[in-house]
Amino acid sequence: METTRPTHIEVADHFYHDSVDLLKRHEHCIESEFPDFSSLKSRRMKCFIDLRMAMESALKSVVSYYCHSNLQGRKLVKKVENYRHHMDKLKPAALPHLPEEIVESVSSVCDQLQSLPVGLRYRLDVMDFISNREQEYYNTIGSDTWINSTAGTVWCVSKFIGKELNKESRIIGVDELMEEFSQPRYEKYAIK
Repeated sequence: METTRPTHIEVADHFYHDSVDLLKRHEHCIESEFPDFSSLKSRRMKCFIDLRMAMESALKSVVSYYCHSNLQGRKLVKKVENYRHHMDKLKPAALPHLPEEIVESVSSVCDQLQSLPVGLRYRLDVMDFISNREQEYYNTIGSDTWINSTAGTVWCVSKFIGKELNKESRIIGVDELMEEFSQPRYEKYAIK
């Protein structure tokens, strides 16, 4: 059976909320002593991964909303999942839809994030990365200025797509609600 849900708006909304949640967790962890981490570098790297995943989520929200409005259900979910963690694929899809004033900073951040592997969430990878690419570490993840600037850019993308999605809000009646709920929905983890 061909699935009609989730729609591009639903998928975009889920990724938007993921982005905001990750940004909030990043802020909490970077600004406080709690939760406690085994080392400052572990904490910094975990905060960086939240930031990287927040940008990925924000861009997936933009791409879902603007580039794949013709898809729905399983096809849509699979299309968005195929971007995986590749900023170099998300960037060209998302940039044309972003406000002109943030395009340059988003492009730059995406390029930097692409060179910083998502595998840096593991301590083994972090230590190897720092020992082999020390200068890059201190120019990016190890720099408070870079972290703060990157967080600001990610917030800009998230706020933009949040405002766009807010335009989709509407009041619906019971009949329309029931019709939406009865449409076939792709459920990735449904037991078959």
